[in-house]
Amino acid sequence: MSDRQLILEAVQQMPEQASAEEILDEIAMLASIQRGREQIRRGEGIPHEEVVKQFNSWITESSGRQKR
Repeated sequence: MSDRQLILEAVQQMPEQASAEEILDEIAMLASIQRGREQIRRGEGIPHEEVVKQFNSWITESSGRQKR
């Protein structure tokens, strides 16, 4: 499916009263997802295990700062 078709379908599924800002946010989110997919296809992604390690490290560091 083309980017254009993906965006058209997403906007059509939004409520009639969706604001321009909400529509633009949806388009921005779709663009971010597409960029991420392209990065993964090029091998630029981060393995899940590494993400979990980094996340746990951030949580540990954050918890340590809050206790001070």
